[in-house]
Amino acid sequence: MMPVFGMRALWMLVVPAALLAVIVLFVAGRRGTGVFKKQGVAWFLTIVMIVAAIGIGYNKAHASSTPEPIRPPETVPPSSADYSFVWDDANVLSSRTVRALDERNDRLWNNYGVTIGVVTCNYGWDDLDSYALECAEDMGLGGYDFIVALDISGDNYWLVQGADLVRDFSDQTCSDYAYDYMEGPFARGDYDSAVLQLTEMLEAWYGVYYF
Repeated sequence: MMPVFGMRALWMLVVPAALLAVIVLFVAGRRGTGVFKKQGVAWFLTIVMIVAAIGIGYNKAHASSTPEPIRPPETVPPSSADYSFVWDDANVLSSRTVRALDERNDRLWNNYGVTIGVVTCNYGWDDLDSYALECAEDMGLGGYDFIVALDISGDNYWLVQGADLVRDFSDQTCSDYAYDYMEGPFARGDYDSAVLQLTEMLEAWYGVYYF
């Protein structure tokens, strides 16, 4: 690609030569065709025509060789927020607690490939364990996961283990863990502390279980 100053120099040569050729042709037209019989004039006009043709040809070639602007890549839709296994349907957990639970699940998944689901609700029925299992299925939890359900209007809570943990973490153990680490704060209406304490102890249990 010729630099800008090179193109200017070329046109400074072509334009005067073309103007001179026009003048010569004009004079020739007034004096008749005899002027073309002079060999010097003929050679001069030939050179002028060659230079002009080169200049025009280069200009076309330069224009055709200029690359088209590169189109920017299509905008990639922003990715959605990371999926959370904390469903605060009763709206009783602080954003700080939800974030802490999400971070705990990140650690659990990275270290052991497990998750602790947490759901708050206003279910109000006696079969909270069945409701918790339905939520676990909807969340996509597996056999080595837990789910904690807090029924605010029903004044009840439940801890359910995955099917693969039943032998090592029995139903009675679930009941004991839930009562020992949730009963006090739950009774006071401190639902943040209730889920944080319980899930902290479950994380510690996983650390021993997978040691």
